Amino acid sequence: MCNKLSAFGFSLMVLVLSGCDGHDADSSLVEFPAAVVSATNIEPSDIAIKSAWPARISPFKTAEIRPQVGGIINARFFVQGSEVRSGQPLFQIDRKAFEADVEMASAALQRAMASQMQLQLKANRLIKLKNSGAVSLQAIDDAKAEAAQAAASVAEAKATLKRKKLDLAYSTVRSPIEGRIDQAVVTEGALVAANSTQALAVVQQIDPVYIDAHIPASELKKIQGGSAHYSLSLSLVNDSGEGYDLLPTLLFSGVTVNNETGDVFLRAQVNNPDGVLMPGMYVNLKIEKILKEKGLLVPAQAIQRRGKETFIWSLNKDDVPEIKNVTIGEKVGRSFLVSDGVSAGERIVVEGQDKLRAGHAVKVNVWKTT
Repeated sequence: MCNKLSAFGFSLMVLVLSGCDGHDADSSLVEFPAAVVSATNIEPSDIAIKSAWPARISPFKTAEIRPQVGGIINARFFVQGSEVRSGQPLFQIDRKAFEADVEMASAALQRAMASQMQLQLKANRLIKLKNSGAVSLQAIDDAKAEAAQAAASVAEAKATLKRKKLDLAYSTVRSPIEGRIDQAVVTEGALVAANSTQALAVVQQIDPVYIDAHIPASELKKIQGGSAHYSLSLSLVNDSGEGYDLLPTLLFSGVTVNNETGDVFLRAQVNNPDGVLMPGMYVNLKIEKILKEKGLLVPAQAIQRRGKETFIWSLNKDDVPEIKNVTIGEKVGRSFLVSDGVSAGERIVVEGQDKLRAGHAVKVNVWKTT
């Protein structure tokens, strides 16, 4: 009886053990469903940050024409609104009084020179008699002093004559710069005064011209900061969005931020051979900061961080993900410029990274930007 019970117990134990082994074998065959992720291909492109700001045209040079001598305007020598050259006569102030002043100054110079010659001869004669004892040393010294004073009078007369000739030259009012002259403020017959606050006309050089803009200091940092390797491309458009066939260059940005607006002054320059840009005109200055040609942009959502490491999930041809460390640069819109770690044409996961397990294939949907 005991042997039968022992055999039965042994058989039961074998069945139990066999049942356990069968359960473990079945569990090893269980497969988890593939994770669903969104991915995109990384394609090279020219990476640039674009912005546009309202700006105003300013002349390259401006000269307000004011007389340096006073008198009656006798003539105007220019056509209003025309181009004038540097040194071109614009107005003529009556010359008669200035010509008379030149003649008087010339006569005064001749008189001074004659007096100097006479006194110098006298001093020379007395110096020759010095050793004879016929004249005193005091007389010789006085003659020398009189001759020196006469020489100074000659120098003064020459300077006066030079000044009078300048006044005569200033009676012809000339343009100090080349450019386009505006309307004449005075007409023939008008009385003008030296250094008058009212300009007779205004000359503006408008080839080239300045493009002046005020932009937020934060935006200036985006334009000039960041990577040391970049280039700037500037262009102009009008209020209708039509572009000008002109290529501005950036000159400088201000060093002071306006404490009321937070803006910084920015100035560009452009050649204006046809005069299509006029002083005071408003335009839109478009600035394109080219960070890299044929660069790679990775969506910000694809960037993962773990401690000090920055990485992305890359998919191979079998849709199996793997981790790749990357080096990121400037942010461009909703993406980052990547300088190392990914290659052109590579597929990376943008959404669903929390579902990934290295070595396990995933189901891939095409990522669509929003």
